[in-house]
Amino acid sequence: MPQTSFYRKPKIMIVAGEPSGDLHASQVAHHLKARCPDITLFGMGGDRMEKASVKLDFHIRDSAVMGFADVITVLPMFLRKQAYLKQRIREERPDALLLVDFAEFNMPLAKFAQRQGVPVVYYIPPKAWAWRASRAQKLAKWANVVAAIFPFEAEFYRNAGANTEFVGHPLVDFAQTSLSPQAAREHLNLCETEGPVIGLMPGSRRSEIHHIFPIMLEAAANIAKVYPDAQWILPLAPGIPRERIAKYQHELKAELPPIKIVKDATYPAMRASTLLLVTSGTATLEAACIGTPMIILFRTASLNWHIVKALTPLERSGLPNLIAGRDIVPELLQTELTPTALTELSLDFLQNPQKREAQRESLQAVYAQLGTTGAAKRTAELILEFSNGSPNLKTDR
Repeated sequence: MPQTSFYRKPKIMIVAGEPSGDLHASQVAHHLKARCPDITLFGMGGDRMEKASVKLDFHIRDSAVMGFADVITVLPMFLRKQAYLKQRIREERPDALLLVDFAEFNMPLAKFAQRQGVPVVYYIPPKAWAWRASRAQKLAKWANVVAAIFPFEAEFYRNAGANTEFVGHPLVDFAQTSLSPQAAREHLNLCETEGPVIGLMPGSRRSEIHHIFPIMLEAAANIAKVYPDAQWILPLAPGIPRERIAKYQHELKAELPPIKIVKDATYPAMRASTLLLVTSGTATLEAACIGTPMIILFRTASLNWHIVKALTPLERSGLPNLIAGRDIVPELLQTELTPTALTELSLDFLQNPQKREAQRESLQAVYAQLGTTGAAKRTAELILEFSNGSPNLKTDR
């Protein structure tokens, strides 16, 4: 009598906690669906993951925070979400768990899933090379594979004992535009003037906008006195309502130049800009991919800053500088970030095209280190390779 085989639709749980993680996870989800059209995807994420057929148990609207002080305020909510997702892991028994960035939330999920015998793929792992190096050893025990996005990151995790694959940086796939600077300005309906175009990118978290955007606006008011024909553009980050931006513009007493707010046009806005004032984070690497000169900004609550400085041995904050191993982009961090300092540094770059060109050349070298296209596809293949049933499945240690 012939044997009957039964086919069970694969299930993958995906957890991302911030807009950038939602974006990168959605790309992986697209490739998983392309490989296995009947796959079931569920977990935590945002609008992009939902559009990529991921059924969300939680939306990330209230999850994106920055720093220890912010985490404390949302800790009860985080713990409730974590507990629910652990229950989902235990009950649903997914074939694999994909964790994307968001280390403080996702690391405990990795540990729990590994103990439940659920394979773990960690994409965009914790920046243990920057601080809290012990997390690398922990992830080596809890993750079946670490999908690293930087060459030096892959080496760091391998040295910590983790099974690591360098998949390349996902931004290489989509942080690009075919538009020239002039065509980008026309695309965004900017005026034809001789003045510079200055892009403002205050971040995607509420706390970033609170601490950094008012300083940006004061600097803009100062710069506009020197460059009255300058144009100002602000590509709106996902999840940030226009009303929040307008609130700070209304509250500032200085006379502000008009600021054009655009949505779903981040890369054309970057290409159109002569100079970007950008909050430290993924956006700095996006700007490096586009090749636009920038100044990197960072400011947080005083408690957050003192804790970060105590725990982080790094002298640099911006990803382009970390990858280059030297200061190719100027940084204004915490108390250094004042309207006066930002004004003076911006005017220096606007008045010296040779400085902007030198930075562009350095940014091209950074871009070359990010690997080739296909990071999300390679990560999807790792998930399928290490899903339940694979001979590489780890057991509890």
